[in-house]
Amino acid sequence: MRWTCIKVVALTILLALMLGGCDDAGALNVPDNAVEIGYESYASSSATSVIYDEADAAIMHFSQNLFREVLINGDANAVISPLSVYYVLAMAALGAEGETFDEFKAVLGMCPHELALELNILAERLMQTEGSTILNLAGSVWICDKLTIDGDFNLAMEYYFDAPALARDFRAEDTLREINRWIHDQTQELIEDAIDEIDPDVIMMLINTLYLSARWASVFNPMSKSYDMFYLESGETIDVPFLNTRRIALYVSVTEYNEAILLPYDDDRLGFFLVRPTDDTTIRDFATSNCLMVILGELEEREGVRVSMPSLDKENEIVLNGHMQALGLNQAFDDRSDFSGLIENAHLYPPIFISELLQTVRIKVNQEGTEAAAATVMVLELMSGSINPIDLNFNTPYIYMIYDRQTGVILFMGVVDNPLE
Repeated sequence: MRWTCIKVVALTILLALMLGGCDDAGALNVPDNAVEIGYESYASSSATSVIYDEADAAIMHFSQNLFREVLINGDANAVISPLSVYYVLAMAALGAEGETFDEFKAVLGMCPHELALELNILAERLMQTEGSTILNLAGSVWICDKLTIDGDFNLAMEYYFDAPALARDFRAEDTLREINRWIHDQTQELIEDAIDEIDPDVIMMLINTLYLSARWASVFNPMSKSYDMFYLESGETIDVPFLNTRRIALYVSVTEYNEAILLPYDDDRLGFFLVRPTDDTTIRDFATSNCLMVILGELEEREGVRVSMPSLDKENEIVLNGHMQALGLNQAFDDRSDFSGLIENAHLYPPIFISELLQTVRIKVNQEGTEAAAATVMVLELMSGSINPIDLNFNTPYIYMIYDRQTGVILFMGVVDNPLE
């Protein structure tokens, strides 16, 4: 994304949007030019307090709902980046119309037309890091070179997500390598081969990557490392490496039901939040019955705190189709979908639908800090492969004939069983 400046729509376009609201899904407006503006810092004096705007609240609501859905599925060691998923959904929403658009709006919690600018600003906020922290959000749009992307949609991708469409031959191996290389580079080599193959029916891919590298605050950097027992819900125990802090002042919450803590990074902004139930509630029941943001808001600074936690090096690949449908995004995945705003002359083609929404996440938590990356890929196809090239190879016995196209008279007919005989 183009994060060197924040782009806003021209005044006339803003007025049109405000007057038109978000009811007309087809009224995607993008700026003819952009102006640079500043914005107030969102830094806060407290380690746990933040200033929420509408987009922040919508993202947090979406994040917890998606995480709950993933946990309900029972995936072991599940790890996701809800923010990366949210960005890809917001990109796709700008090409949706009708009831499909309405579903995107409900799932995202905001009008997609208004959300695009908010996400541009949010990315700028997030990437203005201090200390050792590196945070990068990036987006890309890839389209089958047999189609032409809708002009307004392409401009919106460029202005708000720095992701103008790249036309490629999806049947070429070089295209698969190029897309995987882009993801690999944007995630600082943490994620490799995010996409195994490109189906011949694919017409477009929307991709978001998120990369984070942050060192622990100097008061416990590096942490000490030791081995200790980890107790599974099954009753079994395993011996795993643990990271340990010194006894210092940290933001914690200890109740009869749970324990929670926030470990700061050296940018005085980001933190690593941990919470666990202490009343025999399973971790999945705990996640589905508690609001994590409420627990985060209950943290208070305490002296003499020492924390131990397992070191992590996890990679997770997950297909999110079913999870998104459970959250209310249904039509986008079947023949009821309306993505008329994605390509030119969309009415001439079968419906465009999301065939796959997949995410790969890698997270490493060790003595020095945390490194994490996510790649979210939305794959869009036509209900039929009518625009795909057709390869015909008559390398088995075949029939042939010579006929008069004007009269329909067949002049010669034959069969080839063996071309060499």
